[in-house]
Amino acid sequence: MGYPRREIGVHLAARVRSVGDVTSHMREIELAGPEVPRLRFRPGAHLVVRVPVGDGHARRVYTIWGRRESVLTIRVALHDEGGPGCVWARTVAPGDRITLEPPRSKIMLDETAAFHLFVGDETGAVPLLSMRAALPGDSVVAGVFESAGADDEMPGAHGVPSLPWVHRGRASAVASRVLLRAVQDLELPPGSGAAYVAGESDTCRLVQRHLIEQRGWSRRAIRVQPQWTPGRPGFGAGGSSDLPRTDHDSPFRRSSPNAHRPSR
Repeated sequence: MGYPRREIGVHLAARVRSVGDVTSHMREIELAGPEVPRLRFRPGAHLVVRVPVGDGHARRVYTIWGRRESVLTIRVALHDEGGPGCVWARTVAPGDRITLEPPRSKIMLDETAAFHLFVGDETGAVPLLSMRAALPGDSVVAGVFESAGADDEMPGAHGVPSLPWVHRGRASAVASRVLLRAVQDLELPPGSGAAYVAGESDTCRLVQRHLIEQRGWSRRAIRVQPQWTPGRPGFGAGGSSDLPRTDHDSPFRRSSPNAHRPSR
């Protein structure tokens, strides 16, 4: 995800407080530790978790869903081809110890925008829904999210409603034409908006190109955050681990077409 490398050497000790399922492909993990109350971060921020693998570790980037007093909540996408991140998320248990690196942000809310446009897949919906929940209640919001099916849709954060979802079925999540078509069909509010696009890297580029070339948006008005890309385990961690790069932590590689219209 191209985060700044500042504080890369800072390691924070944490303990797993609880583990639960948001959907069949998304886990929610609560982390507690003495440094958690002092962490400073913006809505939609991420942090690096050093997940254990054998005698070493792998660095994986996960979105912060929220914080309540001394408890930090992250969400982790699961997939069938389980690399170290997925193995850890599936097997982690309350009481387990883990090492974190300080939060960092790539995209931030533009408080001057006339409206806010959120676009992403399952992985992108986590930071984007967190960002949406941080907006004032009278903010004008538009957007669409994509998932494999209705069972993978996520509710909004902190009681704030989600946005419409489209379902790709067994179509590929890479360079998703399903999500692109949904964005092309959107009727956007008037005025100068800010767009926040997150998810698979090729899909993010398709949406960005559509907004610039077909809708006349300025590139500066579009904040893009690739969450994953095929064949690049640990994408966004800014340096892999003390292990060889043989795992495959990139989710949702389904193929063959089947898609539905937006649902709420």
